[in-house]
Amino acid sequence: MPAEYSQLYQSLSQGLDAWQQSLQQRSATGATAPIFGAHLLVANANRGTALLEPSTMTAVDSSLDRLKQLGVQGVTITISFPLFNADQPQAADYLSFYATVARHVRDRGLKLSVEQHVAFSGTPFSSVQFDYTKLPFDQFVALDHRMSQLILDNIQPDFLTLLSEPDTFGSLTGYKQVSTPDGAAAMVGAVLAGLNRGQTKIGAGAGSWLQNAPQYAAAFARTSIDYIDLHIYPITPATIQVSQAVADAAKSAGKPVVLDEAWLYKVTGIGGVDQEALQELRDPFSFWAPLDSRYLALLAQFARANNVAYVAPFWSTFFWAYVDYGPNTKDLQLAPLQQMTNQAVSQALRDGTFTDTGKAYSSAISGR
Repeated sequence: MPAEYSQLYQSLSQGLDAWQQSLQQRSATGATAPIFGAHLLVANANRGTALLEPSTMTAVDSSLDRLKQLGVQGVTITISFPLFNADQPQAADYLSFYATVARHVRDRGLKLSVEQHVAFSGTPFSSVQFDYTKLPFDQFVALDHRMSQLILDNIQPDFLTLLSEPDTFGSLTGYKQVSTPDGAAAMVGAVLAGLNRGQTKIGAGAGSWLQNAPQYAAAFARTSIDYIDLHIYPITPATIQVSQAVADAAKSAGKPVVLDEAWLYKVTGIGGVDQEALQELRDPFSFWAPLDSRYLALLAQFARANNVAYVAPFWSTFFWAYVDYGPNTKDLQLAPLQQMTNQAVSQALRDGTFTDTGKAYSSAISGR
């Protein structure tokens, strides 16, 4: 344990203690067991044109095979506006890519969850660029509706989340219309109107870092969505309380929960792009593995106690490999650290090896 991280490590451990204590007061609902999934990060839309490289489908297949070995029952992919817009370069190629990914997922008997998001344009986390200031909100909603129908027709996911982080959406786009629960629900209702859903369950929700996330859940429940979506970041007394309140609000509305993003953030708060970059500079180091493993066990316990239909940890990268902390890695900037992590992950996928964190998730899925 590096001395400079000992205080944060202790703080995160205490956060997990508090979550465990909260969960000990609840038991499994007795409802249908959750589907345990994981994010298929190699297919995340923020990678932009890298998705269309031939090596990407090879990595998709390797990731799916290794996830299935762990006992994972489904995968989540993030598909972002504006990739399917008719005026976007290679829009048809992106749609074909995701239809192929969906087919490969189903070929393995896995469930498919799609997060419909907006690209992280203007940040270090996406190569996809788009200027929302030139697109009026009502035109965006119409295009978002079209994107939803394209996903439903061509990808046919089991779960489709239309809006999962209203504050992140507002920050990336500048659209203030979703800054209140009623405004966000109005947007979701407009996107839903006239959709041919097929067999797909559709939902919306908010992140546990928003104090009014339960109010968002209640507002979304008044639309025709099928489930309440929830993201859990980070682990603090406040987010523990909010997460449970969202689950309770969903139960009151007669809706299941889909928890399609969660991870043990290595920060104590959510503070925009700067905090996200700090999190990603810390997360790859192997000394976090005991806390990540414990987090996943508690996440599974939360899912079983709260009628969660589907749950997917975000950073599945660390099921395969971490980077050791040391003189050659501790001061790396984000890009070279990500490159080193990706190289370690690629090697682990080829070798068929798992980290203790990956094994811990496998145990959490089986209930061992």
